[in-house]
Amino acid sequence: MVRTLPPFRIMSQSLHTTIKDLQKDMYYGNEVLNRVSFLREDTEFISKSLFHPSTRFIFFNKQNPLVHKNFANMLTIMTNGDKQVCVDQIEPGQSNNLGYTGNLQFLPLGLMNHVPHWKEILHTWNEDNKNMDKSLRSKGKPTFLFMGLLDESVGLDINSLKVDCELNGDEKYLDHQGRYQGIAYYAVDVSSNKELCRNLVHFVNDTINEKFQTDKTPEENGVFFTHSRKHFLTFESKEASLFSQGAMFFHWLTTNKFCPGCGHPTIPIHAGGKLYCTNEETITANDDTAAAAAAAATASTSDRPNAKSACPVKSAPVSNVSFPRTDMAVISIITNTDRSKILLSLGKRHFTSKMYSCTAGFMEPSETVEIATKREIWEETGVTCDEVNVVMTQPWPFPSNLMIGCIGVVEFNGTNELIHLGHDNELLDARWFDTSFVRKLVYPEQVTEADKDFNPEGIMIPMGQSIAYNLIKMCVDEEDENNKEEYKL
Repeated sequence: MVRTLPPFRIMSQSLHTTIKDLQKDMYYGNEVLNRVSFLREDTEFISKSLFHPSTRFIFFNKQNPLVHKNFANMLTIMTNGDKQVCVDQIEPGQSNNLGYTGNLQFLPLGLMNHVPHWKEILHTWNEDNKNMDKSLRSKGKPTFLFMGLLDESVGLDINSLKVDCELNGDEKYLDHQGRYQGIAYYAVDVSSNKELCRNLVHFVNDTINEKFQTDKTPEENGVFFTHSRKHFLTFESKEASLFSQGAMFFHWLTTNKFCPGCGHPTIPIHAGGKLYCTNEETITANDDTAAAAAAAATASTSDRPNAKSACPVKSAPVSNVSFPRTDMAVISIITNTDRSKILLSLGKRHFTSKMYSCTAGFMEPSETVEIATKREIWEETGVTCDEVNVVMTQPWPFPSNLMIGCIGVVEFNGTNELIHLGHDNELLDARWFDTSFVRKLVYPEQVTEADKDFNPEGIMIPMGQSIAYNLIKMCVDEEDENNKEEYKL
């Protein structure tokens, strides 16, 4: 089915009625997999899942995902084996459980039998990962990330798959130790292997041509590694979260190739979940001189029980690996006590679009969320805010942020609410808008003919996929329901 999009796609978030609902279905932040992160260190599980026919793979080139953009499900998700059942989308009219519905994957052919050298690539990475081999990042080798299991905890109907397996005599899901049952997902960074990049693009394109009996080029079928936010912001909700997880992990892995303690190369261990320094030099305890380090290099650690790593990261008493990094940023909707006013600001890069949004900025070390929010509000707008509440969060993979959404309530007293843009000079404008005006921006379909000229400046608010939009909408809706126990959206 060819993908057709309206000029503005209404995101699922805008249909939610409570913050509780929204927190479970935040764009880029859905819980679509059980990450079972402890299994990343289980080499038996990783080996079994890596080669299982049901396992799904999502491919990236420099944090850019492979897509087939002309179709309803844009993110390219491939299986190891042929003719695997479709569990990546809930079928219309079905229950909320994901399971066998009689359909096959959009791309029915698997990587094992149709992509050159795929088995060899899997075997090589599996051995390297098992042995924490220094060559894990060598040129031409893809980087693998175990993302998690699609299992019953996130809606997979295991029973339907069991029935299908019994009827057809094949495996449609992974069963590890009888405890962990589901379908494994991996993200794969293929940036260092251009041949594999080309093979994947042509495999997807050839499959689409055969499926629809066409003879189009990859460009005509929209098959490529995309860098466009236009695509990132129009994924289906589940696809957006899978993209976000892979992109954020690979950004961390790509930008941390050397140990911060000693400068030696690092390798991604535990199926991409941690970074490990490859420095094998040791020094004798209580003797950190260069001479001792040189002498230690010729002797094994087992011969010297007091030896420790020359790398300060590896020799640290708490941890000898590096863990994924997320940059925390606070973003706040600013309002008054009765929600009749909303403060929105215009950033310099949105001058042309006239998009007014929430106040945002990065947290600093030793700040609480509340203090960081108050600081950002004052630094950018000059407004003093004493009441801050955390409402919702959103991963934002550009490149690796967690947006912490807050509501800041300003008590109008003739001083607190005064706007002053001269502190850090980041904004072009900031204004207190009547909530009734903002409501028309949130609900344009409710604007009457008499009010059609309510916005002569052409002011816009952020897109529906963003946490900023949902904070604005929350405040607008709360104006009428201020005394209810649960915020309404």
